[in-house]
Amino acid sequence: MLVRFAQLSFAAASVLLAGCADFGGPINSSSGSVLSPEERRLQEVETKTAQLTRRLDSMNQAQTDQDLSRVREDLRAIRGDIEKLRYDFDARDKSSKDLYLDLDRRLGRLEQGGAGQGTGTSGAAVIGAPTVSTTSPGTLAPAVTAKAAVATPEEERAYLGTFDLLKNGKYDEAVKGFRSMLDQWPQGRYADNGWYWMGEAQLVKRDYPAAAVSFQSLAEKFPTSPKMADGLYKLGVCQAELKRNAEAKSSLQRVLRDYPNTNAANLAKQKLDQLGG
Repeated sequence: MLVRFAQLSFAAASVLLAGCADFGGPINSSSGSVLSPEERRLQEVETKTAQLTRRLDSMNQAQTDQDLSRVREDLRAIRGDIEKLRYDFDARDKSSKDLYLDLDRRLGRLEQGGAGQGTGTSGAAVIGAPTVSTTSPGTLAPAVTAKAAVATPEEERAYLGTFDLLKNGKYDEAVKGFRSMLDQWPQGRYADNGWYWMGEAQLVKRDYPAAAVSFQSLAEKFPTSPKMADGLYKLGVCQAELKRNAEAKSSLQRVLRDYPNTNAANLAKQKLDQLGG
């Protein structure tokens, strides 16, 4: 009986081995069919393609991350530049406002009777100024317009309101305001300051012809004004910008001669050096 069972088991194993002897047996697939050599090669190519695609995707992602990092660094650098420019602009703007506030305070002290920069004038005339004869034969002096000792409330409001426009950088409005003030109060308490600050606003706008007229009007009409030293220097600057170098040198030399101990004289010396003396 045992011998018979052993023979049957051996026969069954032989049949199973015979069925798997075809080139290693079938490859797993959804249909259970055997792949041909061509199909095997195609499958291998597809497998390698999929692997390469995955590697390429990985490389692209790494490159993208690198590019994004570079863009982020560039953005940070740009933001830094923007912040620096904003800081510089704010600092410059604050400096300009502080300058005008300081000028306003100085102006207030002058208008309250504080010491000015020097009011003496020599016999020399301002370039182009109308002149009258003096007691010395052949000597000319600028015509003088007396200004009011006390401002009316209306003139003071007009002047201070226009000066605020200048301080706030509204130069066109300031020029109109000073011109209107001078038309209404040509010999007013603030008339000399009106001419000076109108010229300053025009100079900032690089309207050199108009600024030269304003500063020269100050010199002609109010030669004893505390603004004369600065006004004459600014007149020389405008004349130099207009290529009227001879007139510019004359105005600047007068600053040195009549107001030697002022800041305007130092600036006039520097400007004269640029013009060749």
